[in-house]
Amino acid sequence: MSYKKKISIILLILVILISLIHVNKFFNALGEFIYYFSVVFSAILLAMLFLKEEIFNAWKKFAIIYLFVSMLIISFSSDRGGFIPFSYRDFFSCYLPISLFTTSMLMIIKYTCKWSLFAIISLGHLLSVMIWYVVAVAM
Repeated sequence: MSYKKKISIILLILVILISLIHVNKFFNALGEFIYYFSVVFSAILLAMLFLKEEIFNAWKKFAIIYLFVSMLIISFSSDRGGFIPFSYRDFFSCYLPISLFTTSMLMIIKYTCKWSLFAIISLGHLLSVMIWYVVAVAM
């Protein structure tokens, strides 16, 4: 099976998952985690449909590790907030998908323009913090 068929199947599954969570209002900690990551993965996979297979394979390795680490961070974060008015779990449920999206888009640029991986990940997290700040101020 070609990678474009795999991406299409995964996109279909993610769209169904997003629809089910949104329609059933399943927005507890697990639901938010799955919903936000599904939306981000859908956007990234849609971009991957138009790129080479080697870029998809490199991103897939990164995404698997990132998703595993994100699940650990969210599962071990507390339900109480410290210096922020909401819980750390809610913060990470919103921040980590934004970070994944910006870092993934920069990785796509890296593999098309040949930038260094360290610069991409650093710039991705810097942009994620800036986007999170704008979202937090807008709320």
